[in-house]
Amino acid sequence: MPVRLLPWSPEYGTAMRMDAAEADEADRGDVDLRVERDIWAPITPGTTPPLRVRIVDGVRRAEAHALDDDLDGLPTFGLFASYAVGVVACEPAAARVVDEATEVVRQYLHTGVGAADRILRAGSARLDFRARAVPRAKSADDLVDAMNRSMLDAEAHLAESLSEDESWLTLVDGPLRGLRHPGRRVVGYIKRVQEWYVPAREVALLPTLLPGERTPLFSIEAKGAGADHLRDGRYSWYVRIAHIEGPIHPLGGVLRLECSQAVGVEGARELADLTATLLPRLASSPVRDPRAPQNLTPTGALEARLTHLLGDRRLIYRLLLTDLARGLAE
Repeated sequence: MPVRLLPWSPEYGTAMRMDAAEADEADRGDVDLRVERDIWAPITPGTTPPLRVRIVDGVRRAEAHALDDDLDGLPTFGLFASYAVGVVACEPAAARVVDEATEVVRQYLHTGVGAADRILRAGSARLDFRARAVPRAKSADDLVDAMNRSMLDAEAHLAESLSEDESWLTLVDGPLRGLRHPGRRVVGYIKRVQEWYVPAREVALLPTLLPGERTPLFSIEAKGAGADHLRDGRYSWYVRIAHIEGPIHPLGGVLRLECSQAVGVEGARELADLTATLLPRLASSPVRDPRAPQNLTPTGALEARLTHLLGDRRLIYRLLLTDLARGLAE
């Protein structure tokens, strides 16, 4: 069996994180492969008119880990965390980051009680790290998870707000976590495959897709109240967005996408066709992006802007050291 590479630079991990054994499982009870057609075969959508597309994404950063003492004198974990969420608007003529929709949040997450806010100043700049206890956190890793959850919640809130205007197609970078009431033109695009959801026979179709082709729709039922998924369940599909030359595995150019089942089969089919036509135009190049082609070109531009807004990591770390040293000296 030939060995072929995956396209991402190694420092970003891989776009394939699933358990390879999953592809051998039988059809799952909560997945229906036949909601659009009985036979799985590539679908080539017809031409579509120019679209207005908004892409929501976020970046987060652990600025520093800490060990604190709570009111009882017990050591507790702390994390100085920053994240930013925003949107890039793509129209036929141009794309731009919508600065007025951008939000930057800084938190001091901790596992204890009684922690205080930290306000850092550098010239006219002011960085407010608001203290927030994470009740169920027991380790530093739990605090990192809480930071990630906060950013995803902010992304979901922004996407739901944008989705009220259905003249735009809204793309969310990642699964549609936390979106309880998305509009009818919201799609999540998943760069990292964590789970195939379909058995080996259907997975075998994916490497054969040409750029701009998609699989038929399949449905993923909701996992019950309180689950970290859409209340109405999801329709999902795979799209090839690029063909990469050389000894690169053909799955390297495939994305999974999803939308709410509330849009109905016809609405999901329209969204699937739109994304199959649109995303190959937005796929990134390995010359410019180490996570090409899955990290879309407008997404990369948005991430660069949001990372800039977080500020210089080394400067923030020095400001934290100075502030904490001042507190010890008082």
